[in-house]
Amino acid sequence: MKSSIIVLFFLLMAGVISAQEYKINVQNIKDGRLILKDFSGALPIEGYSGSDIIITAVAGNFTPPEKAKGLKPIYPSGSDNTGIGIDVEKADNIINVTCLIPFTQESEYKIRVPENMSVELSSGCERNNDVTVKNMKGEIDIKTCHDIKIENASGPLVLSTISGNIDITFGTINTTKSFSVHSVSGDIDVTLPVKTATNLDLNVVSGAIYSDFDFTSSQKNLKKIGGNETNYALNGGGFEFSIGSVSGNIYLRKGQ
Repeated sequence: MKSSIIVLFFLLMAGVISAQEYKINVQNIKDGRLILKDFSGALPIEGYSGSDIIITAVAGNFTPPEKAKGLKPIYPSGSDNTGIGIDVEKADNIINVTCLIPFTQESEYKIRVPENMSVELSSGCERNNDVTVKNMKGEIDIKTCHDIKIENASGPLVLSTISGNIDITFGTINTTKSFSVHSVSGDIDVTLPVKTATNLDLNVVSGAIYSDFDFTSSQKNLKKIGGNETNYALNGGGFEFSIGSVSGNIYLRKGQ
């Protein structure tokens, strides 16, 4: 009897977990773009070799109260067509995913994305939305007010935050497109493969620049106008890479 209850418990738990997952099949992964809006809380995004976008609700109550039986929740940003508090709209190779849950209510997700897709994310300052992205080969475009952490990136980055830190580690960089990484009041910590060929534009206002790369030949051109600014052709130069912070420091490190 006891063992039957235990088995039933785990079967029920498996059903709950399954109900909290939503999959979106992507036909043309390389040209696909995932656009994420209005997520709150920690949001881990991970690239993998599959062909589905897999969104898992880690926390949140999406079941209407008993008094709402027969009624549908009304949201200003769309309709919950997934059962986990998000609206999904698909048009050709662009998938728009909007979190409908107000920032005053608990909701937390994790997302797995085909690694060659591009990912774009935006969220307002009222949402405590720290973002972690790892193992992505496509373009990553993030605009937020909080921390951004990028691990094992390969494609171009366009990152901006108001009051967060930005930490980036790269895998093999396979692009000639421009990179832009900027924070208003946070530090920026970038680990580049040691042989990366890029034109660096580093700019801080009230912070400082630190690196274990050899900037000897460019230090004489270092501008000091209320801060530091330098341009440097690393390993002979290549794609444009702009890094800037107003009140934080820049840390540029040698990777593998």
